[in-house]
Amino acid sequence: MMPEDISEFVNEEQGSYIFYNKDGNITSENVEYSCAYIFTVSDRESYYAKTYRSDLFDPNGIDSTKINSVHSKFSKINKETFDHYINYLMTKENNSLAWAKRGMIDV
Repeated sequence: MMPEDISEFVNEEQGSYIFYNKDGNITSENVEYSCAYIFTVSDRESYYAKTYRSDLFDPNGIDSTKINSVHSKFSKINKETFDHYINYLMTKENNSLAWAKRGMIDV
């Protein structure tokens, strides 16, 4: 039996990451403390935000010390929800967090 050529199915393109910290600023250090990121490959962007127990992580709320908890993870979100979340991180306006959480329901 001859090995099959699967090279046409393997995507060897490297993606790039843009990480955002708890203040909504782009960061390249302490990636484990980031709250959101954009993953780009082949001109396609995917948006991710940190969630804690299936809810958007609030770095200014009661669970702010849980940024590296085993219960926190990154979840894929849409661009509008991502924009609201980054706006919340930058401005600390609760309205933006509320809109982002509502956007998580529709994803």
